[in-house]
Amino acid sequence: RLLAPFAPFISDYIHRALTGASVHLADFTRRDVPARDLSLESAMAEVRALATLGRSAREEAGIKVRQPLARLVCVSAGDAPSSLLDELVALLASELNVKRVEFLGSADSLVSLEAKANFRSLGKKWGKETPQAAKAVNALHSATLLAFERGESVHITVGGHTHLLEADDLAVVRKASGALVVAQDGNRFAAIDPTLTDALRREGLARELVSRVQRFRKESGLQVSDRIALWVAGPAALHDAVEAHRAWICDETLTLQLHVAASFGSDAPPGTTADLDGVPVTLALQKVS
Repeated sequence: RLLAPFAPFISDYIHRALTGASVHLADFTRRDVPARDLSLESAMAEVRALATLGRSAREEAGIKVRQPLARLVCVSAGDAPSSLLDELVALLASELNVKRVEFLGSADSLVSLEAKANFRSLGKKWGKETPQAAKAVNALHSATLLAFERGESVHITVGGHTHLLEADDLAVVRKASGALVVAQDGNRFAAIDPTLTDALRREGLARELVSRVQRFRKESGLQVSDRIALWVAGPAALHDAVEAHRAWICDETLTLQLHVAASFGSDAPPGTTADLDGVPVTLALQKVS
């Protein structure tokens, strides 16, 4: 119906085939528009925000999205129902290429809090004792800093003098604790586990190979539906990745015959070389009729 004013004939043909009536006699607007699902929209907005943070964490860790990772740990800041978030977890896992997504109630286990003293503000209260006061501020524990952020009173004592800490006296800095790489936006957190097992490395290498083969197909002038024979030559790590994901590689690249070796034989057509994240590969392909 949207197409009808611009392509009246083909749109009418399709509409008649689907409904038996002309598209030009059909109502342009729907009468039974479903009500907006605000809860679902809120959950989807939260998933998109977490995906953005997850990509930031990947960039910080220097890991491409094509490289699968074991898990993503999230702390949600929205008011979306957890049941809806659970339904959308698969989308988040797919978007960030992680095997598992976990949700935590707080970020206490993801980050540690550190205080950074403001010498100018402290100097108005402590005078000559400002360096000692700054040292005491920087030594505050995470639990104390959390209480400070909640608005609870926090005092420090230096040289027999006690003063209440105010917002201008320090800045609270969050740093990732443990091996996870954390990205934060307010009270929302997304943390990736950058640990790469051999299985994850093989899968990542297989994904890089598929991407390069698809580009090679296009450069070779093949049609999207053309089936091919594919030759792949490279080091042992590449062989392991291909054998572990042979069926998937063939399915993604429409390969009917996949040959893997350390170097090309005389039966291989002219090829091209590429670098798959530090792993050299030589590729050759030809159309299979």
